Amino acid sequence: MTVQIMKKGIKVKKGQTAMDALRQGVPHWIHHTVKNDSYVDGVMYLPQCECSECGYVSNQEKKVCPHCGAKMVNW
Repeated sequence: MTVQIMKKGIKVKKGQTAMDALRQGVPHWIHHTVKNDSYVDGVMYLPQCECSECGYVSNQEKKVCPHCGAKMVNW
């Protein structure tokens, strides 16, 4: 059983959350992290982020990936 979301062809598979389906189907920046217990949430965010579409690594979020041209979504 699948359900389409936002008429974009994003399908939610059985046992999958809607947010997981959106993350797989919508371009976004993936932030690099390191586990560090001295931080409040236990994670230190590094200055690099990676395009979910092409894997291009940038040192700052941009509205459009400079490598593949994908329009990014802010979660």
